[in-house]
Amino acid sequence: MKTKKHLRRMLCLLSLLAILTAGIVMPSAAETSDATVQSYEQQMAEYEQQKNDALARIEATEGDISNSIEQRKNLDQSISATFGKIQVANDMIADLDVKIADKNKEIAEMEDKIDERWERYKERMVVIADDGNLSYLEMLLDAGSLDSFFSNYDAIASIVEYDHNVMQEYKDTIETLNRSKEELAVAQETQEAAIATLEQDEQYLEQAAGQIDDLLEDLQKQKEQYEQNYAYYKAEEERVSAELQEYMRQQATQNPVYIGGAYIWPLNGFTNISSGFGNRDLGFLADFHRGIDIPADAGTPIMACNGGTVVRSEYHYSWGNYVLIDHGNGQSTLYAHMTATAVSAGATVSQGDVIGYVGQTGNAYGNHLHLEYWINGVITDPITMFG
Repeated sequence: MKTKKHLRRMLCLLSLLAILTAGIVMPSAAETSDATVQSYEQQMAEYEQQKNDALARIEATEGDISNSIEQRKNLDQSISATFGKIQVANDMIADLDVKIADKNKEIAEMEDKIDERWERYKERMVVIADDGNLSYLEMLLDAGSLDSFFSNYDAIASIVEYDHNVMQEYKDTIETLNRSKEELAVAQETQEAAIATLEQDEQYLEQAAGQIDDLLEDLQKQKEQYEQNYAYYKAEEERVSAELQEYMRQQATQNPVYIGGAYIWPLNGFTNISSGFGNRDLGFLADFHRGIDIPADAGTPIMACNGGTVVRSEYHYSWGNYVLIDHGNGQSTLYAHMTATAVSAGATVSQGDVIGYVGQTGNAYGNHLHLEYWINGVITDPITMFG
């Protein structure tokens, strides 16, 4: 966020060179009506507006890119979670397959036992038949005594009951196994249906992710185009600015008299510099800070660094309330972001006179004085004028 704020400040300062240089060497009323200066100012204002439009689009596109990246991240998480669920469902199906196979094996083994038991039963019947077609009834009737009869009866009953119980147990076991097998089959079908649904969800999420990837690619291309537009308008503005500076240097001879004397610090009790003169890194664009920023309490009186003529005392969307003083011989100072000005254009001021009060009007963040120093239309580090 701070980078964007500094970038906006840089954009605003670039567009104001014409206004500043127009007041440096021509403090008379005729200066403001110079058709050449006005033409340069108009061109620079147009380029400034186009730069601001490009910057606004860059910032909006960056916001869209950020939102799309966040959506892509959320989709990736959903895809990962869905894939995990599919893996779990597949593992469960594999486990059910093993259990169903085990149940089938147990059923087959039990059926084999039933068949084996049935074969033994049949063999016993054959043996009985081979012994003279002896039947259970004959075994009972041939008993020599009542005790033998009951003994034979008990033996026959035990054999029949045992065969019946074994066969019934086998049948019950098979029924239990079949029920377990059916339950496992139902669970398997449920998991397969869940996998089908999850795979559809995964396909949908991947399609959505692909659409976001395409959108991100388009947004990045748009951003690059806007940055190219911005660079073009910035270069054109700088070209016009250079032409204006050259023009103003040629006009500087009209006011060759320098007021003279050393410059004084504009604020009493506040000497810290929060942002110095020169190049600054503002992210994808370089910024050149055209002055120094001196933080101070709101309402602190601002003094003229030297005597001269007030060329401008007005409001600008970037500088806010500002004052421009021509000190003669091509030297001038500018004081920006005032909460209010204390002088009017055309007034003559002496060194130390109060010309305004510290504020944060215009493109400013926090109360401070933005101070600039110009020599023959060339921006110069203000620190140099204090010796």
